[in-house]
Amino acid sequence: MKEINYISEIFLPSKSAYSINVMKMCDAFSKLGFNTNLYVFRKEKNINLFKIYNCKKKFKIIETKINKNNFLGRIKHALQLVRLIKKNKSKHVIYSRSIISSLILSMFYENVLLEVHHELKGFTKVFFNLSKKMKYFKKIMFVYISRNLKNHYKINNRSIILDDGVDLSNFKNFNSKKRIHNTCVYAGSFTKGKGIELILKIAKITNKINFHLYGDISNSEFTKLYFKKYKNVCYKGFAEYKNIPKILNKYYLYLMPYSKKVFVRSNNLEVGNYMSPLKLFEYMASKGVVMATEMNVYKHILNKKNSILMNQNSSKKWKNKIESFFANKSNYNYLSKNSNIEVKNYTWELRVKKILNFIDV
Repeated sequence: MKEINYISEIFLPSKSAYSINVMKMCDAFSKLGFNTNLYVFRKEKNINLFKIYNCKKKFKIIETKINKNNFLGRIKHALQLVRLIKKNKSKHVIYSRSIISSLILSMFYENVLLEVHHELKGFTKVFFNLSKKMKYFKKIMFVYISRNLKNHYKINNRSIILDDGVDLSNFKNFNSKKRIHNTCVYAGSFTKGKGIELILKIAKITNKINFHLYGDISNSEFTKLYFKKYKNVCYKGFAEYKNIPKILNKYYLYLMPYSKKVFVRSNNLEVGNYMSPLKLFEYMASKGVVMATEMNVYKHILNKKNSILMNQNSSKKWKNKIESFFANKSNYNYLSKNSNIEVKNYTWELRVKKILNFIDV
């Protein structure tokens, strides 16, 4: 039996979308019958991580040591992985979200895949460009989260483009009739460009609509007190992934009001041209209606047949459209139906099957 060694650079549990992607991918590999080992920087003791992330299968989660989470620390971490992973090359698939680990492990193993979500910066970028000249580099296969990333890296002959995914089984068996009227929901990151600023502008000019916000504010400019300025905005706090399906099922309209520039948790990494938002697929699976900024990066998924697309960041136009939606909800039922059909093409298991076909395993 083939063995999947999934290399991540995370602490578990985490409030990041990164951790959801990693845990659900390992879950999908396990469901398909692979012995799966997930390597993480650290995991909290006495916590059921499989329950937190709604994983159906249990796989090995192996804690590795990293003294400093910087360039040199990651080099040492990668060398540690070389010692930890058994040397039977024919049975191994190395799947990594770590640039440095991928480059170093390619010197020792075949079947090394690197999943890329953003551009490179700093010493990692220099190390990557220098590694291109080494023969081992040609063994690495790339999984890009978007077409724009493939165009950026320009490594085409051993690559595949795959959006993020969703576990549809997590979104079954909810009563869709008990939804909250005249209330929109946002569930996700509160970093710059994700749309919280626009939601607050919309809230300020309407007294007909309420807004419920879920997410981690620790890496943002917002505070709990800040949201209390708005009578129709309720900050609900961070929700563990296992609770997201139940939460989303309470609402009719899901907001995704991105700006042109979108930043991730580090707040210095702009991903507007490269992202494949996890919440997009969670929204689509929840059988409500997605209302989103029209963006090229996900135009192959969202269209006017399955969502409400807004091509401007005018708070007045968003407000008018939201009020129109709640005044005539039945007119938009076809959007949720089409969205729920489309999202079936983006499950974690389908994603993993495409990867396995790509590397011919």
